[in-house]
Amino acid sequence: MTDVGLEQNPRVDRPSGVVRALLLAEQRGTPMKRVPEAEAVEGRGFVGDRHGKKKPHGKRQLLLLDEASLHALRMAPGQLKENLVMAGLPLESLPAGQRLGLGEQVVVELTEPCVPCSKLELIRPGLLKESWGQRGQLAKVLRGGTVREGDGVRLLDVNPEAPRPIRPKLP
Repeated sequence: MTDVGLEQNPRVDRPSGVVRALLLAEQRGTPMKRVPEAEAVEGRGFVGDRHGKKKPHGKRQLLLLDEASLHALRMAPGQLKENLVMAGLPLESLPAGQRLGLGEQVVVELTEPCVPCSKLELIRPGLLKESWGQRGQLAKVLRGGTVREGDGVRLLDVNPEAPRPIRPKLP
């Protein structure tokens, strides 16, 4: 892929956030595995994560979560099945189509907010309602490479062609 997402936002020329944790869902129903680095593959997600195998080029290649949401929900990294925890960016307020640079190589594009599902009630009763608006953002990988814990996260451009999802209301 050519220089997709490489155009820096002129107002943001250095990392705005930081990668706090990287996690893989190796198999359905098993705990997430925390790793110090992950290899992102264009159109797939992280190597070793089951989501990219299930639906290549789908809208849910990665789930990104804001560290502040984890703290607010009193959860540890991986409990909400996220692949990447970041700090320093208002992730929930970013629009679909927002592109992010992860480390030096990886570029992802946000596709839509992750809607909490009933599986969260198995973790803790009431978590479905608590996590509404704090469940993170789904993303697809536009440019692969290695991302490591501690890498910077940069705001890049916004894809003007990205579909604008409708945010569902709390049930």
